[in-house]
Amino acid sequence: MKIGVNARLLTKPFTGIGQYTKNLFTELAKIDKDNEYILVVPEKVDVHFPKNVQVKVVKEKSAGTSGMKKTWWEQITVPDFFISQGMDAAFFTYPCNPWSKDWYRGKTKTFVTVHDCIPWMNKDYRKGLLSKLYHAQTKKAVKMADKIFTVSESSKKEIVDVCGADRKKIIVAYNDAADVYGEPAGEDVLRKVLGRYGLKRGKFALYVGGYDKRKNVPLLVKAYGEFFTGHSDIPLVLVGENTDENLPYIVRTGFLPEESLAALYSSCAVFINLSSHEGFNIPIIEAANCGSPIILSDIPVHREIAGDAAMFVDFSSEKIVSAIGKALDAGKGEHLIKKLKNLSKKYSWKNCAMIIKEALTV
Repeated sequence: MKIGVNARLLTKPFTGIGQYTKNLFTELAKIDKDNEYILVVPEKVDVHFPKNVQVKVVKEKSAGTSGMKKTWWEQITVPDFFISQGMDAAFFTYPCNPWSKDWYRGKTKTFVTVHDCIPWMNKDYRKGLLSKLYHAQTKKAVKMADKIFTVSESSKKEIVDVCGADRKKIIVAYNDAADVYGEPAGEDVLRKVLGRYGLKRGKFALYVGGYDKRKNVPLLVKAYGEFFTGHSDIPLVLVGENTDENLPYIVRTGFLPEESLAALYSSCAVFINLSSHEGFNIPIIEAANCGSPIILSDIPVHREIAGDAAMFVDFSSEKIVSAIGKALDAGKGEHLIKKLKNLSKKYSWKNCAMIIKEALTV
């Protein structure tokens, strides 16, 4: 079979969907030698796969706004390319499968991954008229796909409730972290990364993720400021998008390569994520695989993914500060670390790839 893939988010490798696309097709390249995958991107990317997974640049049109160019590429350029290349199946790694009903009258099987329902449930992601129209169409299109992949049981329930999709069409294939997070960081790398940011092993807290409103980073910063008054030797490290916080207890790194990020995970005293809505949240597994004690917001998907290997808090500064103190307690931290070993074994890109391969090729 020839399987065409909209792999647009390979152009943004630090995003969750970028990580999903890279790691999933790296694993599919290993386990599926019978089928050919053609990953379509709008520009050149620095990602390499074995020969049974090809990356093909199909450029966007030059005219129009960035949103219009993106939509035209998703809805016209990529589907036309799939048809011209005689693809047996079309796989959309995020909700951008064709809106037109005519597409589904053809012979090309259609698969889409819905990582979460956040754009359809949260108005912050639908502020302009064009954004509202775009997300309304993507929601309608999801349920027209032959199969829908998602990354947690929590997301599966939301897809049924929000999109009206047939539950029987939805397949859960959990994410994992990249292999680098399961490998011990070398001492040279540790010294280099910690030295670059003036950090000491076991003497900093860590946040890794986006900075959307739902991520609640301002709440984390506020609560950590209260904690810091009694622990002035333990800063909070924010990885990812550079933020405006200019506070004595904040260390900002910007985006980091995986090897450097793994060094921070394996050296931090605690990893904290207070998001109010997620589909999976890959940084949890990255932290778990590196042996970092974890504090999470108490939302259903975090309970599903982390089980008893994390401490859960509500969105109050008092509870967050208390949890940080407990995580830094030697006995509590050691207890959490033991639980992490079982958690890290639960998720596997190989298992994810096997589930998706079976569905694509039936």
